[in-house]
Amino acid sequence: MSEKNKSKKQVETGAQIPDDEDIRLPVRFADLDSVREWASYLSAETRKGPRMGDWYLMPDEVSTLLRRLTREQGGLHALIGYQGVGKTSALLAIHRELRKPQPIQQVQNPNPPKPLHFIKWDRPERLIPRILRQEDELGKRLRQSYGSILEETVRMKGDLNLIIPSELERSKGTQEVTTLKKLLQSFNVAEVERRLGKSVVERLRYEAFIRTIGEAEVILIDLPDYSRTDMRRVSSDLEAIYWLWNDFSRLTGPTFNDLPNIVISFQKEMFRNHYFLGKMNGIELKPLKPQMLVEAYRKRFPNSMIFTEDTLLLLAKMSRGVFRRFLRYITLALDHQERTSTPLPITADQVREAIPPHILADDMDQQLTEIFPRQPDMRTEAVKLLQHLEEHGQTAQTKIKELLHVPDYTVSRLVNKLEDYRYVRRERKGIENIIALETP
Repeated sequence: MSEKNKSKKQVETGAQIPDDEDIRLPVRFADLDSVREWASYLSAETRKGPRMGDWYLMPDEVSTLLRRLTREQGGLHALIGYQGVGKTSALLAIHRELRKPQPIQQVQNPNPPKPLHFIKWDRPERLIPRILRQEDELGKRLRQSYGSILEETVRMKGDLNLIIPSELERSKGTQEVTTLKKLLQSFNVAEVERRLGKSVVERLRYEAFIRTIGEAEVILIDLPDYSRTDMRRVSSDLEAIYWLWNDFSRLTGPTFNDLPNIVISFQKEMFRNHYFLGKMNGIELKPLKPQMLVEAYRKRFPNSMIFTEDTLLLLAKMSRGVFRRFLRYITLALDHQERTSTPLPITADQVREAIPPHILADDMDQQLTEIFPRQPDMRTEAVKLLQHLEEHGQTAQTKIKELLHVPDYTVSRLVNKLEDYRYVRRERKGIENIIALETP
């Protein structure tokens, strides 16, 4: 290797490169910025770079739902999971798989395939105008449907009763008038809407929206993540979707013979107290196993040597199967490495420094608050216990007492509660209780 090339590689990687070093090694270190960028997008909607299909691993429950959607009609499903577990990614993966060309059937279907729609939910008064501005398939279909409904409305009302001078014509003092029909022909939809009035326009837009998505084979509705105290917003959104679903039954015409399948992503913490939920087939999206998180990282960065294999597994275990946490913990580890100027690869000890127990406790708060609603100290001890079991495996209860430095009765209560909620399992061996993680 020439001195010039060796110097260039040292600048790129910050590493000392022996003369006989594999030429691919600097590239593995040089992708640190790529890893940082990938991990910085915590939500599936904002993720950039290579397609998610290049590294996404579909959980079994999502694969099962995908198969059901290809065989049934009019199904109503709720994909339930904790915040950050990957509900949006699962819906996007289903959308991507359903859009793939299907093998040629023995009996060729003369009808064109029905559309598939992914909708990031919002209140209808904001959702429909937003979709009307979109340049995707759904936006184009909705604009076409809305234009047809506007024309039909103008014909029914009749031009003679709606001949009104425009503002420009009034200012000129002319006697010419512009009809709604002429405005439509000139694509002046805004003026047509102004003359029809707000209430009429909202009704027509909603009707166009119902007709547009009612033609679909599958509708994937991604609900937002809610505050645990915002049940009013949850109820309002569910009510709107219920009437949307209910209105499909009144649609007539050859394209509406079969009701669409509907899948709604739903935050597990909020899955309660609404009659519409009882009509859905609930499918729980469980946290991913640590090995799946590591595999997703390796699929995206197959040659990366930023983390040791043990460190990646530790990051995955700390994340408790929540993909969003996994990405955030990777970012925290990279920030710590940059701040301390420690050499690569990042080790497990460095990760423990970058992500102390109080951060883990904050992230698990959503789940552990349900178990220990008024005991933040117990939530912290629970995190320490779960992290110890993830790293070291099953442990005697007496050892747990020494680890946490708490009395026997506190350990017993902690283990009892975590066992009730299927975080851990307890097995009697001789005179000792052995505590182990419950496999998700």
